Amino acid sequence: MAPDKTEYADLLATWPAPVQLTHPGGEVFVTISIYQNHIEARWSGHVTADNVVTAAKVYLSLLHKTPRARLLNDKTDATGDWTEANDWLEFEWLPKAIQAGLHAIAYVYSTNMFSRLSSRDLIQRMTPIIWIKDFNDRALAETWLLSHYVPDEAIEP
Repeated sequence: MAPDKTEYADLLATWPAPVQLTHPGGEVFVTISIYQNHIEARWSGHVTADNVVTAAKVYLSLLHKTPRARLLNDKTDATGDWTEANDWLEFEWLPKAIQAGLHAIAYVYSTNMFSRLSSRDLIQRMTPIIWIKDFNDRALAETWLLSHYVPDEAIEP
């Protein structure tokens, strides 16, 4: 089931240009960009559980609009504890993302302890469900992701 098409209509209208989500003060907390073989979510600044849920909903809408089987989730520059979002991500978001065509996630850790702990919890939950691998280095994550097998029918030309 696709998300409500009106919920993020203003952001979706700019796609495939990068989509930036911001805090009320205007600071960007995630930029979602599309590449030929994957979508990237690059996080920055302090991230909350609400930010993660919002970004996941937008990502899912974008995934329905432009299918890509791979996600590079880069939290290198993020801080904050967003563990409260992990139940929702595991039980609500992940099944919908898989149904929309997501096959693999390369996950780049933050050096921030709280963000890292939130990420580790989520990765442990997702490991039995989807191909996901964690990294401390963005370049290694991207290399793994792009070399990761994805069925031909899952890749949009």
